[in-house]
Amino acid sequence: MLDRPGPHPTEPVAAPLPLDAPGRLAALRAIGTGPSADPDLQRFARLVASTLHVPVALVSVVEQDRQVFPGQVGLPEPWASARCTPLSHSFCQHVATTAEPLVISDARTVDLVRDNLAIPELGVVAYAGMPLTAEGGEVLGSLCAIDHEPRVWTPTELEVLADLAAACSAALRLKVSGRRTADARREVDRGRERAELMLQAAVELGEVWSLTDLLRRVRDLVTGPLHPVFVGLSLVDGEHVLRVEDPTWDEPVTHLPDTVGLDASWPEARCVAEQRRVIVAGPEQLVADGYSADALAAWRELDLRALECVPVLGSGRALGALTFGWDAPHAWELTEDAVLTAIAAYTATAVERILQLERRVTTATELQEAMLSEPPAVAGLEVATLYRPSSTADMVGGDWYDVHELPPLAPGGPRPVAVTVGDITGHDTRAAAVMGQVRSMLRQARADAPGAGPARAVLAVENAARMLGLEAHGTVVHGDLVPGADGWTLRWTNAGHPPPLVLAPDGTARVLLEGDPFLYPDLEVEERHDHHVHLAPGTLLLVHTDGLLDERRADLAAMVEEVRVVFARLVHDEGRPLTEAVRLLADEMLGGRAEDDVAILAVRVH
Repeated sequence: MLDRPGPHPTEPVAAPLPLDAPGRLAALRAIGTGPSADPDLQRFARLVASTLHVPVALVSVVEQDRQVFPGQVGLPEPWASARCTPLSHSFCQHVATTAEPLVISDARTVDLVRDNLAIPELGVVAYAGMPLTAEGGEVLGSLCAIDHEPRVWTPTELEVLADLAAACSAALRLKVSGRRTADARREVDRGRERAELMLQAAVELGEVWSLTDLLRRVRDLVTGPLHPVFVGLSLVDGEHVLRVEDPTWDEPVTHLPDTVGLDASWPEARCVAEQRRVIVAGPEQLVADGYSADALAAWRELDLRALECVPVLGSGRALGALTFGWDAPHAWELTEDAVLTAIAAYTATAVERILQLERRVTTATELQEAMLSEPPAVAGLEVATLYRPSSTADMVGGDWYDVHELPPLAPGGPRPVAVTVGDITGHDTRAAAVMGQVRSMLRQARADAPGAGPARAVLAVENAARMLGLEAHGTVVHGDLVPGADGWTLRWTNAGHPPPLVLAPDGTARVLLEGDPFLYPDLEVEERHDHHVHLAPGTLLLVHTDGLLDERRADLAAMVEEVRVVFARLVHDEGRPLTEAVRLLADEMLGGRAEDDVAILAVRVH
């Protein structure tokens, strides 16, 4: 299918001319490009490849008998080294002779190009090319994106490619020798800076996992090169547009509401509703274009002189808008339009990823927290628990704690208390579901045979998981706390879990290193072992999952010692309540990292 949309509205194009038209040849001589790499034009090729996710991108300048590639990404040899092909291998010649974009989904089915040697020798199947024009409107060649497979190019992709072609055309014009003045050099430098900014945006905005971090990164990207004093992100929520909170503002802007209706007379709302750029060059235009009195009040409170809203367009719908404000009159340029278009496209991808992640994490977190019941009140024990999900990615799943009373070991005797901290391998909803099954099976095993001990209960769970085909892989510490005349006794088994920590009243510590292999039902572990330790009044027991430890450090002993020092200080030296100490322990050890979920169980013997 051949689709030839009209010229991009921001790029006036002259009437079609033959490749050997004198004016066109003069324009080619003036720019001085040839079959060699040009750093500025190479950046545009990389940007097209990165933005449109294509294997090949070209800045193609079409001469009388060949095309040369001062910018290219992904060409096969020998063409990559030669940086040129004869016109027998050129789709871009049709862009040059028609002065129109050329958009092809499958070249093998299009009469115009089906016999072109670029198909078998360069692997050109899908092609989208936008005209590159000289100062007088002569079409010099094409900025094109190429795929080796059939592809339907979306309107957003074609709009981004057209914007980049306009910026690339501006860079070509600046290469004319008669314009290589100091001012022109500054323009080249600014174009290079903005091309690099778009490349940086592709990397920076592909690594964000929260909306506030996304806003911060967009602001950090544009503040230096474009000098806005205000950067805002607003997202669609039903019939409203919600402003993403900016934690860098010391005081709220009185007239800047958190929410406005899609039909409100605000620049962001109009940008989203009409899915177009909105530019306001001054307060007079704000009034003339019919914006609300509140919008004018916010403009004055922010002390703006110019404003631009760029739509953030997702898969088939408007997700929101980016707003940029300047405190001085602002001149808009083609290269700046290309920058903001690219940033808006990367922002849209990031927003969709973040919203999808939030839905998954919310579901998994609710599932997991529903299974993490509050520990019972037990005379003689103070119990504190904490579960904290990861905040970096889809990292909620297998960590859990459990505390519950067991039947008496003898009629009328005291009731032992079962304590468990475990970690099922995985960081998703499946891991949370398996964790819930393992937790329930372990409780059932203890209820059926309370006197059999922790090790026997863990073996029973492994046997059941093997029989059911349940992939219950992970680690666990499971134990009984049995009251006695002078404190409590902990009987425990450890299946590959980080070792529990016991802090005596005098501050001395013991790390319970005894343990067996980790949980893996397929291995059919024949025996697990129970161990015993006495806990005198005032003793603290701490058990946690490996999310509390820094996986980037290889020295387990050093990490356990750090946990001991921090926990002892929080509880003994500072005398904090156990629940608060557990929370602060997580804060200090994680340091805001939160790369994994973590479960903590602490018990103090009275």
